[in-house]
Amino acid sequence: MLPSLRSTVTRSLALHSRSFGSVQASSGSNKDVLRGVIGTFGKQDASAEAEAILQPPPVERKFIPLDRIEVPPKQDPLLGFFASSLMTDGKRARAEKSTSEILIHIHALTKAPPLPILRQAVELAAPAVRVMRHKAGGKVIVKPVALNERQRTKKAIRWIIEASEKRVGYTRGERIARECVRILQNNSSVLDMKETEHRNAMVSRGNLPRVV
Repeated sequence: MLPSLRSTVTRSLALHSRSFGSVQASSGSNKDVLRGVIGTFGKQDASAEAEAILQPPPVERKFIPLDRIEVPPKQDPLLGFFASSLMTDGKRARAEKSTSEILIHIHALTKAPPLPILRQAVELAAPAVRVMRHKAGGKVIVKPVALNERQRTKKAIRWIIEASEKRVGYTRGERIARECVRILQNNSSVLDMKETEHRNAMVSRGNLPRVV
């Protein structure tokens, strides 16, 4: 019975050594108190056993190589562009819900990961240039202007949203999803708008200033 009682007291002191030491503050540190209790039960090397109980086991740290760490983005920038374009009256949560519906319906229509399909549709619909009109001497001058990546993406999203309003669907997200699938099938009016924009830019390229 004595060995089992000794092991019970040892485990209890190991788990509650911090609170036990605060109660017995007048008798010294936790190590001294634990050494005295263990020595009461007849332990020869009470100091070594007390040190082993109070000393926490070493924690093994595993280092992961930097090339294996994959930190996903908090949110895909493309989804943020869609949410900003769909937002009305400052209702961001509703716009993000519609963006989620777009992904759900794309997956239902294609049975494939929706985000790569959405990104491919935007890339196909994105124009490289836009046509800028301004007045000069009572005449309207049309000039093509090159677009950067952000401008191309936002222009494509705006065209997709405008074309989706003519599609059949119960929700806005479903209509946009159907329009994205039509773009991949080369059967969308968005591609016609892109072609018209590029054609107008080619016609008006003579209005650009000449570089000598």
